[in-house]
Amino acid sequence: MTKDVMATLLCDALRIVSSQMENVKALEEEIELVADQTADQSLQLCDRIEELKAKSAIEVVDLQREVLDLQRELLAAKNQQLDDLRATVVESVGKTVKEEIKSYSSVVRQPCNAPVNLKSVVKKVVEEKDRSTSLMVFGLEEEQDENLSKKVGELLLELNLKPQVEVCRVGLSGISSGDEVKTRPVKVSVGNSATVMEVLNKARLLKDTVRYRKVFLSPDLSREQRAQRKKLVLELKKRTTNEPNKRHLIRGGYVVSVDK
Repeated sequence: MTKDVMATLLCDALRIVSSQMENVKALEEEIELVADQTADQSLQLCDRIEELKAKSAIEVVDLQREVLDLQRELLAAKNQQLDDLRATVVESVGKTVKEEIKSYSSVVRQPCNAPVNLKSVVKKVVEEKDRSTSLMVFGLEEEQDENLSKKVGELLLELNLKPQVEVCRVGLSGISSGDEVKTRPVKVSVGNSATVMEVLNKARLLKDTVRYRKVFLSPDLSREQRAQRKKLVLELKKRTTNEPNKRHLIRGGYVVSVDK
């Protein structure tokens, strides 16, 4: 190989190296440019995040303010309802007192009948108070020399109840119905109306027992109430026969029919 050829090859090599160096420099500049752009984008992104945080904080404060306003409005509405209810109660009590005073005045002005009427009113109030704390048990087997308190206590235990009670049979003994002696109902006094309601609400559980499935519990009703109850029971039986596809109940002094 001659010197001229070697010189030519060396020049070519130098040109290639120079070109590569220029390419590397251009690439480094491009990398720096991309890095700068990335840094700018990162800063923009951070600024955007901070902006969103600030906006969210403002929105949270606004929402909290709205919640407080709604709470104040709700409280004001409740206070208004209480005021309206209080005014209604006061007005109702006032009317009731006036009517009672008027009624009492008319009774007082009756010279002969007033003591008799007052006595009958007091008797009626006492009877109603006694009935509100009592209930009746029908169908509880009657035996000679029976321990009635124990029988009723065992019945109430089936309902998971154990109140203090006073019991007695109601009606004359030995009254027959056909060839059988009629079982007298039992009056059970429990001392307060809340216990009466608790017992009556659970009375339906007796139907699921073998011993008491024919025993029936009911409120202690007056003669007028018993007559009305009898009518309702007859209507209930009639509807049960005529509309067997429906369920019939006595509620609030009426016979109510609903779909099964």
